[in-house]
Amino acid sequence: MRYLLLVFVLLVTARPVEAQQQPQATPTPAPALTPAPTPTEVDPQDYSEVVHGDPSLGLIALTFDAGTEGGGSAPEVLQILKDRGLHVTFFLSGHWVDHNPDLAQQIVADGHEVANHSYDHPDLTTLSDDQVVWELDYTDQVVSDVMGTHTRPYFRPPFGARNRRVLDVAAASGFRSIYWSIDSGDWLPRATPGAVVDKILRYAQPGDIVVEHVGSDATAGALPTVLDNLAERGLQVATVSQVLGLVPFK
Repeated sequence: MRYLLLVFVLLVTARPVEAQQQPQATPTPAPALTPAPTPTEVDPQDYSEVVHGDPSLGLIALTFDAGTEGGGSAPEVLQILKDRGLHVTFFLSGHWVDHNPDLAQQIVADGHEVANHSYDHPDLTTLSDDQVVWELDYTDQVVSDVMGTHTRPYFRPPFGARNRRVLDVAAASGFRSIYWSIDSGDWLPRATPGAVVDKILRYAQPGDIVVEHVGSDATAGALPTVLDNLAERGLQVATVSQVLGLVPFK
């Protein structure tokens, strides 16, 4: 009996043993997230005007404009280039292509580069924005229909007449202005083959872009001498795309 009483007293007076507290891990704060940099939008096509190519390539671009005139000396120019296995860039007006479809097709067949020279050779600075767009877009359509190729991304403003507005409007239509670093002077009324030879060879350097015209008898007469002398200097004749380093020179 005394034993039972003792057990009862012990149960009543005993304090419960507190559960052992487990140490709490201190959470590691998550690192602050650094916002990803906003990607810079880069236009894959550079629309700044071109006046000169890459001199390190040792190339020189001969370019031939064909405006509203007839075929002119185009057959002779094409034959000279073909005989030497050379490729250049032709800036063609839509009017010229419409009136010289066989020569236009020969340009493509011979492997030359084709670019835009407006439709009827106006001063683009005197036209509205819509008219500038029409001149370039319609010419591109004419070239596509007759020659099976397109003129983008290059155009040359007739007479070299352009301003910031014209360049911006053209760029919005996918065209980049190609100016020149050497004017052959073959368009002058009293131009002669000798004068054209002298003008080109006096200034020719790697990376130059030379402007000539298919309607000029002086250019056709000067071309063999120009090509011979450029070759002697180690300057290789190329297209605009090649002198810009955008297309490999072959």
